[in-house]
Amino acid sequence: MPIEPGSTSKGNGHDSDTLQHAKVMVDEARAFGRSLSDSAQSFTQAVDLRGRVSRNPLAMIAAGLGIGYLLGGGLFTPLTGRLVRYGMRFAILPLLRGPLIAMAGSAGAAAAAGAPGRGGSSGG
Repeated sequence: MPIEPGSTSKGNGHDSDTLQHAKVMVDEARAFGRSLSDSAQSFTQAVDLRGRVSRNPLAMIAAGLGIGYLLGGGLFTPLTGRLVRYGMRFAILPLLRGPLIAMAGSAGAAAAAGAPGRGGSSGG
């Protein structure tokens, strides 16, 4: 009598191999779940979101609004382009202001030293 596909015959060892393989898979899945849980706990402790919210709630609200804006598709809008341009201008302005003032001061001092009657050394 031929054996049909999908049926098993007793005593061939395939059932015990399948059962052993399933047990190994379950053990690996449990270990993965524990590892994932441990990683989530360590991430939660590192971020300390509750502490950050209690220390500075307005900054966290602003951060949430910004993240929501970006995730909502606001990254590639004309408003974002303008905001980035203005932000770059305001960020660069303090960096350039000091050297420009120093250059203007040295140029003014050189012009004053070279021009007669302008605060240079007067002999009198």
